[in-house]
Amino acid sequence: MALMSHPTPSVSVLDLAGTPTQVGAAHGESQRQRIREHVDRLLDWLLGCSVLALTEETLWARWAAQVAVNQVQAPALIEEMHGIARGAAVSFERIFLLNSMLDLNSFRYQEMADNFPGCSTFAVAAEAGSGRTLIGQTYDMPEFHQDYVLLLRLRPADGPRQLVFTFAGIVGAAGLNEAGLAVNINYLSPTDVGLGRLHSIVVRQILGSTQLADALTHPAVPPRAGGAHFLIADQDGNIVSIETTARRHHVFHPEGNALGHTNHYLSPWLKEFEHIRAGSIGSSIARHTALRRYLRGHGERLTADALKELTRNHTSYPRSICAHGGAHEPTGARGRTVAAMVQVPAERLMYLTRGCACENEYHAFAL
Repeated sequence: MALMSHPTPSVSVLDLAGTPTQVGAAHGESQRQRIREHVDRLLDWLLGCSVLALTEETLWARWAAQVAVNQVQAPALIEEMHGIARGAAVSFERIFLLNSMLDLNSFRYQEMADNFPGCSTFAVAAEAGSGRTLIGQTYDMPEFHQDYVLLLRLRPADGPRQLVFTFAGIVGAAGLNEAGLAVNINYLSPTDVGLGRLHSIVVRQILGSTQLADALTHPAVPPRAGGAHFLIADQDGNIVSIETTARRHHVFHPEGNALGHTNHYLSPWLKEFEHIRAGSIGSSIARHTALRRYLRGHGERLTADALKELTRNHTSYPRSICAHGGAHEPTGARGRTVAAMVQVPAERLMYLTRGCACENEYHAFAL
């Protein structure tokens, strides 16, 4: 059930509790209009970017087989999606497509994969002065998604409480939980895409874990529908970077106190599976360069405020860590930072902006 829904500066926060069906239904009902608009705008964009002549029906015909795989791998989260669909009075097929937002970009027949924006993630093992673990990112998407930014404060009937960053109608995109675990992500584009768990499913499986070992199992074990980078940290300073394709994975750890990642593979073992996105690779390399320079330059002086400042970095503007989209991109779909966050797992705390951090204030949200 929904305990309350309240807007805080520019961000809607929804408190939910109960079974997956109850959580999903309350999410869908309270966000009904936003979910309907979000689905419409996403599908208009998806179909408009397709190289082939696609309709919603033919898109679903190509994607429907994913449901059975995810049903087997994560039945509770599929049940939650059914609840969202009922609460929002939207078909389950549309809600499943909405939750497949990042995975659908890996379809090779959609040229939007070449120009799809990216995210910049970062983590610090020990904050200067406090020793707290910090983890965060800029979340870069076509700008229309900014209208649907949402925080879910979950108290599930089974599993840990969670503070989930997401978008209206989607079960999860990043966040932290009461066990002191947190996750942030980057989109990656492998060529071995296929049937497997959706990105949103993997995020929630991570946040449904109470031990680091269990949290790391979910991104590492196939099948996955596509590829992503999962940056996972616990409250004790353990930071794990997992690059994935649909079938392979590779693990990195910080060299020193901090680690950063963008939207290209760093593992030589996985690069052979990488689809080089001509419209995005330059930005990814430039952002990774800026991340490394900033994190290494600050060394042991990294704090939450320093990471907030990092999310305002304009190296290679407008395709920078703080992304503003190119003038050549269509209005409404420019790749922009729709949110930026710094998470403090030990305090179950998330600092969040809605929109670019250079234009908006951070606000604190507690689990």
